Amino acid sequence: MFRSWYDQQDEKTAFPLEFQVVHDGIDSSGTDNATTTFACFAALPPELRLKIWESLIQPRIVLAACVDSRSRDQKHAQLAQRPKKRPIPVLLHVNHESRTLALRHYELTFTWKIPHRLAGPETGVLPASKEARVWFNFGLDALLLLGELEPCDQYGFNSPMVYFLRREDTRRVRHVACAFEELHMSLYESDLVFGSLFHIIDMFPAAQQLLITSTPQDAEWGHLAARLPTADNVVQKLWSAFMNGTTCVTSSLANRQILMIREDGLAGFIAEHS
Repeated sequence: MFRSWYDQQDEKTAFPLEFQVVHDGIDSSGTDNATTTFACFAALPPELRLKIWESLIQPRIVLAACVDSRSRDQKHAQLAQRPKKRPIPVLLHVNHESRTLALRHYELTFTWKIPHRLAGPETGVLPASKEARVWFNFGLDALLLLGELEPCDQYGFNSPMVYFLRREDTRRVRHVACAFEELHMSLYESDLVFGSLFHIIDMFPAAQQLLITSTPQDAEWGHLAARLPTADNVVQKLWSAFMNGTTCVTSSLANRQILMIREDGLAGFIAEHS
């Protein structure tokens, strides 16, 4: 029986977006596993209980990764190197009072869909999409980009992964970061790196700065480790060089700050600047 092209998946490439909470805003360091029960909590005045619940609304780090099926194991290994926290904010689980409060701050978001120009019979890329399934606080939480920033089909045509997301969602994100390793500074030409940066900055206009996260594995750039965070970095210099050489210098994008920061210090930085 004839099968449609979309049913013939054996040799097709897929670019799903996968989300993972790498920091849930709750610092459990220095605590033991004993559970402390405060039996009188329900007897507290409602306004005091709400204040206590609100103290648990802290900046979270949500990782968004574009996983190329041709290098799935490698990308999943990258994800496995990061912490994996509960995907649902704890306040949504406790009781009706905490959930009601939490729903004023968190919402399901980040519907995504592969653009038509990348997914089609002639490209070898399977179409894919997902409805909103990620709990996110647009006022506090940060989105960390990982995986293929510029996924491409078998002919080399690409579409930035940030364009998989809805503009209505990305324009509300106040804190956005990108893993330094995904810029491939040692492999790509500078114009390709600039292109990746441009699409990210353009899609997240509410973010006052783009954070580039560095890990100990970024060995070739280890000389930066001793003085992070810093705005004096190679990514910022590349961005400024390109923007100053175009007719876009009057654009708000031209003065966007790019700050390099340790990935393990990202949560603390967001908390201080929220």
